[in-house]
Amino acid sequence: MIDRDALLRRPVMAVLGRPAVYTPPDGGTPVPCTVRLRSGDRDVRFREVGLGVTAAACVATVRAAEVPLMEEEGMLAIGEKTYRIIHAVQPPEDRSLWRLDLE
Repeated sequence: MIDRDALLRRPVMAVLGRPAVYTPPDGGTPVPCTVRLRSGDRDVRFREVGLGVTAAACVATVRAAEVPLMEEEGMLAIGEKTYRIIHAVQPPEDRSLWRLDLE
């Protein structure tokens, strides 16, 4: 089996990533990591009435090998800016990355 993290993810993050620090929502021990940050659109749904809107969002990608557990409401400091994690998922097709929606 191919180790996609060692072959692809780690080298890409080394080139395109930025240093960051993740802090769990309970204020636990900060974890240094490398993040790839991009802006995009976030689809916000109002389930009760079936409406949806699209809003600008900041999306980060972090290797799960660096931070095994990312929790919503945790904080991600990138450079001098600190973001709150509003949504954290590991896509089922590749559990080696976290996809984080930030605000």
